[in-house]
Amino acid sequence: MRNLYIFLLAGVLMTACKKDNHTAKAVYMPQAGNGIVKESFAIADTPFIVSYSAVIVGSDYPTVSGANAGNDITVHFKADTSLVAKFNEENGTTYPLLPAGSYEVQATATIPKGATSTGNIPLKIIAKDRISPFQDYMIPVSIESISGAAVSAYQQTTYFVVNGTADLASMQPYDESGWSIAGFSTEEPAEGGGNGLAKAAIDGDPGTFWNSKWSGGEPGPPHYIIIDMGEIKPVHGIGIMDRYFEGDWQTDGHGQPQDVTVSVSTDNSTWDDVAAIKDMPHDAGQPWYKYFVSTLKQARYVKVTVTKVYATSSTNIAEVQIF
Repeated sequence: MRNLYIFLLAGVLMTACKKDNHTAKAVYMPQAGNGIVKESFAIADTPFIVSYSAVIVGSDYPTVSGANAGNDITVHFKADTSLVAKFNEENGTTYPLLPAGSYEVQATATIPKGATSTGNIPLKIIAKDRISPFQDYMIPVSIESISGAAVSAYQQTTYFVVNGTADLASMQPYDESGWSIAGFSTEEPAEGGGNGLAKAAIDGDPGTFWNSKWSGGEPGPPHYIIIDMGEIKPVHGIGIMDRYFEGDWQTDGHGQPQDVTVSVSTDNSTWDDVAAIKDMPHDAGQPWYKYFVSTLKQARYVKVTVTKVYATSSTNIAEVQIF
């Protein structure tokens, strides 16, 4: 009888231990199991909202039941900025950290008693005038600490990569006052009055223009000019303004660029092609034709190569913008 009593007591204790283990919940971030969480959005006056959350381990498994909070669980989050360099080193990436002031992390959330999750928590991306468009940025969000439950050994950090896009109308061109011409295929001083020279394409005056050589021979495309912005900047796009023409030279074309390649460089030696523009129009007046590049690059030098022209062999451009 005594042995039976000890056996029954042991069974009760084992059952109690199992019950305690079942109610001692651990918490993790479900988004952290998805690798990088990438979000693209249009830059606007209002913040863009990305969501993260914390849940009880097992509560989102279809094979587990009864995994809910036996008490209120408080979860503390932080922007884990120190992890970006480590992530890049381990994964061979080069993501820059989302700049300070361009995001807000909600630091605390609660899993209420009887619930399984904090629900969606907002990560606010405050992009306007604070980040460069078309650039990927990383911001890791981690569980810093938990009150009322255990910390899971897994999935404690979600790596968000965000990319804000912009429309052409909102892009402001860089100040060209410090620019210079670092190279050109040909130019035509015979235009007179300072016209025809490559530097006329960056003087801010629509009435002046660069023209490739036509006096004493008129070589065909490609024609190019190289602009030195004087410092390294992100190149998002380019604007081109035609030389002013009227009559048939305007309607039928007279050397206006038709196809253009845009290349960028940090040293005026190694170049990356970032845009291939086809069939540019040549409308009346002097409208700006603006184009985004296909690949965002940091550059000091921008090379504009006209590979096809309208009606003639030489080409001409009144003004170039870079933004």
